[in-house]
Amino acid sequence: MATSVVLVVAILTATSTVEASGDVSSGARSTRVRRQTGELRQEIPAQFNQIYQGSVFNGTEDIYRYSYMQNESSPRAIRVEVKSQGASEDYPLLFVVRQQRGILSWQVPLMIRGIYGYDKVSRTLCPMDHLQTGVKDERETVYLEVSAASPAALNYRVNATILTDFSLSTGQSRNFLVSPSQPQYYAYKMPPDLDMVVVKVSSPSNLCAVFSLQPIKCPVYDLDRNIEFVGIYQTFMKKAAITVQKSYFPNGEFYVVVVVKATDSDCTGEMETIQPANPSDEAFEMRRVKEVTVVVGPSITDSQYVTAVFVGILVFVLFYVVTFMVLFIQWIRQRNAELEGLAPRPEEQATNAEAPINAQRTEPNYGATGWDRVKMPSVLDSAFTDGLSLNHITILGKKLSKNTSPSTEKEANISTNKPTTDPYSMGEQPIETKPGIPPTDQPNGPPMPTNPPPPRPAQSKSYPKPPMVHTLSDSSMEDDIDMLDDADEDKDIYRTKTFLYVADLARKDHRHLSQKYNLYSWNLLTISVFYALPVIQLVITYQKMLNTTGNEDICYYNFFCAQPAGDLTAFNNVYSNIGYIMLGVLILILVYRRDYTHQKKVDAGDRYAIDYGIPKHFGLFYAIGIALVMEGVMSGCYHVCPNYSNFQFDTSFMYIIGGLGMLKLYQTRHPDINANAYAAYASLAIVIFVAVIGVVFGTPYFWAIFTVVYVLAILALTAQVYYMGRWRLDMGIFHRMYLLIRTDCLQCSKPMYWDRFVLLLVGNIINWSLALFGAVGQPDDFASFMLAIFIINFLLYFVFYIVMKLRSGERILWVTVGLIIITLICWTLALSFFFKGVTTWEKTPAQSRLDNKACVLMGFYDDHDIWHFMSAISMFCSFLVLLMLDDDLDYTPRDKIPVF
Repeated sequence: MATSVVLVVAILTATSTVEASGDVSSGARSTRVRRQTGELRQEIPAQFNQIYQGSVFNGTEDIYRYSYMQNESSPRAIRVEVKSQGASEDYPLLFVVRQQRGILSWQVPLMIRGIYGYDKVSRTLCPMDHLQTGVKDERETVYLEVSAASPAALNYRVNATILTDFSLSTGQSRNFLVSPSQPQYYAYKMPPDLDMVVVKVSSPSNLCAVFSLQPIKCPVYDLDRNIEFVGIYQTFMKKAAITVQKSYFPNGEFYVVVVVKATDSDCTGEMETIQPANPSDEAFEMRRVKEVTVVVGPSITDSQYVTAVFVGILVFVLFYVVTFMVLFIQWIRQRNAELEGLAPRPEEQATNAEAPINAQRTEPNYGATGWDRVKMPSVLDSAFTDGLSLNHITILGKKLSKNTSPSTEKEANISTNKPTTDPYSMGEQPIETKPGIPPTDQPNGPPMPTNPPPPRPAQSKSYPKPPMVHTLSDSSMEDDIDMLDDADEDKDIYRTKTFLYVADLARKDHRHLSQKYNLYSWNLLTISVFYALPVIQLVITYQKMLNTTGNEDICYYNFFCAQPAGDLTAFNNVYSNIGYIMLGVLILILVYRRDYTHQKKVDAGDRYAIDYGIPKHFGLFYAIGIALVMEGVMSGCYHVCPNYSNFQFDTSFMYIIGGLGMLKLYQTRHPDINANAYAAYASLAIVIFVAVIGVVFGTPYFWAIFTVVYVLAILALTAQVYYMGRWRLDMGIFHRMYLLIRTDCLQCSKPMYWDRFVLLLVGNIINWSLALFGAVGQPDDFASFMLAIFIINFLLYFVFYIVMKLRSGERILWVTVGLIIITLICWTLALSFFFKGVTTWEKTPAQSRLDNKACVLMGFYDDHDIWHFMSAISMFCSFLVLLMLDDDLDYTPRDKIPVF
């Protein structure tokens, strides 16, 4: 009896409450559902576009029956909207939709991540029209059940509508509103003439949302908690795009699903918490409502795709064609010159090369204190002729040794009355003429001798001994000179002169140096193999993970210009690195040709190839070519799935290229004192390691430590370069620094090595400024900051080299000048595309998509692809300049080529 009384009271309360409710949506009629006394379960025939209001409590249930006719030719969907302000998390209202092939259920309030409950929920039911193919005009019945476990009656409101515009059309946009509790999705089917489409979403709001493509089947996962279960999905704020191939979904049909996240933390990376609000506070719910526009457009056709790929490779094939044409023309001209008898014979070259051996030379001061230079030809000639070690020679006219003869001692007197010429002065200086030395101002080869001597007998294959720089005793060989105690004094004499010439720093055996520098290429080849294999395996795993999970937040693509091919999501970003590989191979071919030609001349006894011009060592050039090829391979691997975890794949070989470029430029006039391959690669490995640490742990403490180490390294390198490797880091360094400051800084009016001082001063100013900028600004992209340090220092040294070359009276061939101009233009264009930026892994995936841009070239390549093309061409031209920069010195004696 008591139970019946409670039931009657609850029904009367619910009925009165429902009748008092006047909330009726516009455009739909409202019907109040009354429950008969004692009736626990009732079924209500319902109509679409009509609002039904009712109430349920523990033990009662309302069932709404909707019927409609299926239409396969024009698929439709049902959208159900429910609302209840009296339900709570402890006693929610339960809604269950039963269809022919599935069940969909939810509760009100809808709890999102357990933080906040939404009392208004709208869900689109899975349409049966797409599933029952071949069935026409069949009636479908849908049941909506409403129940609750609350002891008190809970009021609700329900409305169901038919979506007649459920299907999307190609090229037409669709606008709608979404929220965490009111997701939306629409169906799309590719036309027969399309194999690939691009689905784009955009919004004026910065609210975090998820955009998903799912196959046509039930259920459709459209809530925040389950949208990632199937299909392809991305988080986005203002825009996103997914390029999908017809083969990815059966028959090219899929759903486009959009839902708003409860918080923006997934898009911004910042943690935030939604404070519980009053369930009746509709303004709070409206703050998470997002306006979205969806448009499905065609991608490029197969013919456009193939054309873009073909043109990309054709550009670099043209470089091969032009290069081989130039080489062929050069070979024809050289052969015609030989046939016409214009080219000098080897015997004539050998005769012309005899003169420098016994020619009198004006030697600069061998001291390191800045006193006036002196002439000591007899002393040095005597030392070289008699095989004396240079540590027996006392500079500045002092007694040479206990065994020095009076004649030799007399020749060692200082001559201070005869003026000398400073090779680094800006004014015009007379050129010293030496007997037998050909003029150095002829660009096209050695001059023809006016009175050539008769050729040597045929049976004699011997040539004159090399110039003085090669007639030292065996202690000058690399294997010996670095092992003897007197070698250090020998180096101190030559390397600390006020004015140095290439002959002073090219005293070691050429064969040993070539073997030393060949280690650069062989070591780099080994490093590349061991580095590339795990990288390739890792990026393939990333791509498989993306394809399996459908989570496109794993990789930072430019989704507005991502051209898939097979399993690759952005084939264009991978393929555009082909320029590095092809031009790197072309560099190797050109270097090999020069190496082969030079070796052929050496084997023929060509004195100009042996003892004139810049010493030819090609090991670093081979390493640069290999590094350029590997940059293409590693950049391609990075762009398979670019993200925060593998950024170093794209930059590692850029560091190596920059480091090798600086080493090669320094080696040009310092062949004896350049770093060996092991030290160079170890230093570059430390740089790459620091770059990784800076990206992963870029805290203020790291920046403080990095700045201190950076400044100390710059100071140590400055001392090493200023004193040509004769600066030692040991316990006596502080005493030497004190003497240096007292003698060079306090007592001298100018630095001892003026040109080196200017270079190092400018370099220190720039590098200290970079260190200060890093410490204060602390840029997010530490890897690019490190790369900028390498590039800026390389450019600084390159400009200094050009200026000093012109200042020393040397010239640059017109071909090289043209290449320099082309290089500057290419680098300017390349950097303009680089700084446009279409992605950035320093931000979240959703924030990175704000920078995504459409394709700009042939509908296939984006700005970053053009950066790949232009930077590959720029580096190729840069290395050609480096290869040809000193071709004007091929017939200049090395004791006339200054060091700077």
